[in-house]
Amino acid sequence: MKALFSDRRLMKYLAAGGINTLFGYGVYSALVLLGMLPHAAVVVGGILGTLFNFLTTSAVFRSRDVKRLPRFLLVYAAMIGLNVLLVDRLIHAGLGPLLAQAVILPIFALTFYVMRRFVFAALPERTS
Repeated sequence: MKALFSDRRLMKYLAAGGINTLFGYGVYSALVLLGMLPHAAVVVGGILGTLFNFLTTSAVFRSRDVKRLPRFLLVYAAMIGLNVLLVDRLIHAGLGPLLAQAVILPIFALTFYVMRRFVFAALPERTS
């Protein structure tokens, strides 16, 4: 467990994730408070958040190479889908939309491992 928290990249990712979370939750909350349906707010907030997150997350992994953007977008599309599903389940369980979103936020800290292994892993060399 000590090695997990000594990983400087993980610490930077968590800091960037905090900023990303505040941005995304702020956009989602504003949209819900303005009357948008929670599912639509998750999607709109997710799209805006994804664009913002690419800047902060790619800085953590020291690569703003646009070749990584398709994988990054794929990961975030999956995350938005999971987010919609979980918000829906929690709202149906009786939570309000703002609390439902807040409850599931910690789950998304696990994306660090997906980003490190799938998105920001070394790109294969081109042989052509």
